[in-house]
Amino acid sequence: MAKVLLILGGGADQLPGVLKAQEMGIYTIVLDGNSEAYCKKYSDEFYTVSIKHIEQIDEFLDNYSKKIDGVIAFGVDIPYIIAYVANRLKINYTIPLQSAKLSENKFYSKEFMHKYNINIPAYSLVNSVDDIKKFVDIYGFPFVLKPVDNSASRGISLLHNLENINKYYEYAISQSSCNQIMVEKYLDGFQISTESFIVNSKVFNIGFADRNYEDMDKFMPNIIENGGDLPSIYMKEKHKFQLEKYLKIISKELNIRNGVIKGDIIIYKDELYIIELALRLSGGNLSTIEIPESTGVDFLQVAIKLHMNLKIDETELKIEKNDFISLRYKFLEDIKKGKIKNINLPEVNNISSSLFIKIGDEIKSNKTENHANRIASVITRGSSRDEAINKANEYLQNLEIVFE
Repeated sequence: MAKVLLILGGGADQLPGVLKAQEMGIYTIVLDGNSEAYCKKYSDEFYTVSIKHIEQIDEFLDNYSKKIDGVIAFGVDIPYIIAYVANRLKINYTIPLQSAKLSENKFYSKEFMHKYNINIPAYSLVNSVDDIKKFVDIYGFPFVLKPVDNSASRGISLLHNLENINKYYEYAISQSSCNQIMVEKYLDGFQISTESFIVNSKVFNIGFADRNYEDMDKFMPNIIENGGDLPSIYMKEKHKFQLEKYLKIISKELNIRNGVIKGDIIIYKDELYIIELALRLSGGNLSTIEIPESTGVDFLQVAIKLHMNLKIDETELKIEKNDFISLRYKFLEDIKKGKIKNINLPEVNNISSSLFIKIGDEIKSNKTENHANRIASVITRGSSRDEAINKANEYLQNLEIVFE
């Protein structure tokens, strides 16, 4: 009998994970709240179940008879729900429930890291605009205002003064399901996305992607990333050592013997600071496409094995190469408003490309407020970093969106 994997989330970004599981001979069950989710036709079984509502998942499990051997989500920010479902099925081989819960709250995770002397920016929970002003009196400008419990840059503002502060305060609150927001000192430095495995309590840092914020001025005060580049040119050996030291502390104190830790870090004055950590696979194709293409590590296969308690050989975690890979996006600011009549894709070689719009959609705004607003992406390979970046930019420049 084939092993059975329950996959929470069936959008286009999750397809590489579904296909990888099937390539491994694993039977896939996909849940998604969208009855026409992208992975529906690719999975062995599909059910319309919201993966962000535990009561719906509980109802599904109450009526499902097959034995499930593992549960996972690919690039979906639901570590607590993954752990809850795995606990219920008695197949939690990765992240303890309480650790998953802590990781979903940016303030609690900051408090945890502060307790163990991990480099992080100055921060504070705020309950009023006056609290923000007190923070600024101590730490100055600029600062970041953010909800404690959201992702994809939702509700986040980078502020250099207190003009319209009430508006940004309300914006952050509106994007928090628990009505809690925090303020954080903005550190100006090189930002890097990291992806690491913990296997038998040992840290394996696999992927480092330099995040691209070259166009940030046009998105202000929203903080919007325009893709990134591998391998990193900013992560020195001393920074890799520093990150490994921190992840050893984090995994030990959160009781993670096996699992994935995603990090958003910054190199500030040549020191590594952790901005955020997440106990899950990253989204945006970093774990599913970019890291495997750059390093040769079959990242998804290792992640699936971790979540199914299958043996992992350390040779599977060895970085075999450092190919130049770039990811770039097209934004609302790059197109017109109106109803889309046609979309013409360019003939430029790439590893992968995605459209987040379709013919007939009405573009009503040219303002990107969070990462979910991006309209297209492309991943390219080059013989150099510059070549990979240029190929990505060329593809997006030649992507033609025709309006009525």
